[in-house]
Amino acid sequence: MRIVSIFLTGILLMTAVQAQEKKETAIPAASDSALVILSTNSGEHFAGYIVSEDPREVTIRLQNGKLLSIPAYTVKSIKPATRENIIGGKVVYPNPHPSRYFYTPSALPMDKGEVYIQTLYGVAFQAQFGITDRFSLGATTTIVGTPLALTTKYSIPVDEKNTFAVGGLAGFVGWGTQTSLGIGFGTYTYGTKESNITLGAGLGWVRDGDAVDYTPTGEMIGPFAETNSTGIFTLAGNKRLSRNLSIMGEFWYVPEGGFFFGGPCFRLYNNRKSTFDLGIWTIGGISDVSLPVFPVFSYTFKFEK
Repeated sequence: MRIVSIFLTGILLMTAVQAQEKKETAIPAASDSALVILSTNSGEHFAGYIVSEDPREVTIRLQNGKLLSIPAYTVKSIKPATRENIIGGKVVYPNPHPSRYFYTPSALPMDKGEVYIQTLYGVAFQAQFGITDRFSLGATTTIVGTPLALTTKYSIPVDEKNTFAVGGLAGFVGWGTQTSLGIGFGTYTYGTKESNITLGAGLGWVRDGDAVDYTPTGEMIGPFAETNSTGIFTLAGNKRLSRNLSIMGEFWYVPEGGFFFGGPCFRLYNNRKSTFDLGIWTIGGISDVSLPVFPVFSYTFKFEK
């Protein structure tokens, strides 16, 4: 029953994304190409259509039809926009890290020079760096420096709404041990940075370099290296609901153990640089009658390029 609920949640996320895409494609291309977001040095954002522009001032027609003239020296940028950037006639803060959900990576790439840091419960941390517009590197650890792992991802955009990626994570479990772990994965994301769904599959492994065994007479054999591996599948999605809120879903399934974990989550957009992710997750086997639930929390800050 619970695995059915997981896939129903995935279907709902995909339906919401597709409905959003259909709504956007109904807008004439000419309107989308003319619509811009004008940002000022003071941090204000205006959505509309440029009426005139000269060295002294820029005049923009806002979504409500009013004309606004802004001194040219105060204009930071003028960027093309789509209806997805406007909710209720107001400019939304772009998702500062669409390359990741609560923890699951999407196939969407980071921008070159982009950097963000995430903390889970204020105890675990990860940092991600955009090396190129397709390739990113990162590291994840805790406040005591263990476990420690490096991450990488290479994105392959097909078009505006279809992206593939491959990547991996590798590291060690604790200081003074010979135990290491890792995962190699591939993902596919359909949608935009604000509304999307992602399917992923990977192979995880744990190598215990301190494994021991005993003979029938009680003599110890080892230590020796023992490696165990398993397949891992993920389903995740994000749907922008308002200027400051998204709903996300993230589920991991491990067929070898027959268990899954994950659940729904909200992303609160504090500003254009930071977000809070709050959710309720569960973990257990498919056939379990009752499952424990626990809160998840993270804070992410993006550094401007």
